[in-house]
Amino acid sequence: MNFDKRSNAPELMDDPELPEADLRLALKDLAVVNKYLGGNKITINALEDMITSQPDKKHWRVIDVGCGDGEVLRQIARHFENLDYKIDYKIDFIGLDINEKSIARAIKKSEGISHLTFSTQNILTLDAATAGCDIILCTLTMHHFTDQQICTFIKTFVQLASTGVIINDLQRSKIAYRLFQLFSGIFMKSKIAKYDGKVSIARAFKKEELETYSKQLALDSYFIQWKWAFRYLWVIKTI
Repeated sequence: MNFDKRSNAPELMDDPELPEADLRLALKDLAVVNKYLGGNKITINALEDMITSQPDKKHWRVIDVGCGDGEVLRQIARHFENLDYKIDYKIDFIGLDINEKSIARAIKKSEGISHLTFSTQNILTLDAATAGCDIILCTLTMHHFTDQQICTFIKTFVQLASTGVIINDLQRSKIAYRLFQLFSGIFMKSKIAKYDGKVSIARAFKKEELETYSKQLALDSYFIQWKWAFRYLWVIKTI
């Protein structure tokens, strides 16, 4: 495996014809990875920082692109419902994904959670009518796309999000790849998730690549931070 450049190998879960049972098991395994390695907390903390930086704003609209079965967004919604300190604002959470099977599962698993909705939508064709919002979240979605596609939809994100964009994605490295092999061999059951996990790391990013995107997009205000476990947090402020 060559980690000098991003891989273009396809991931099995990107196949819309993937049987629902296989998709369900793979998504369950990915949830296990995020639970034990704390990946979702990166997005939650960044979102909380962005929202609390504007205490006078009382109504927020937050969109999660590439939401899958909604596991991350459910954790986020529950987090803001259970904050220790009192919050006197409303947050509407919207999950978007191109996979109709994932969206159907997200809707079913999210019953009873207020201010949380889901819709089938292509990340490459977002527009203000359907995706205008305050904040866009993108967790473990960006690496599924080519460099050209990434610059296209990040440009759109910046136009659609009035406050900012929060991206949480993988670092490409040999160490991350080997550790995932070890972790998946112990904790994961789905062959698809094990395969796609390795491909995801090979398709992931180095910091200089994220800096290159930022320069190509002429971003005015952003920062990139390395986070455990082998993640990059890329926050773009649009306000």
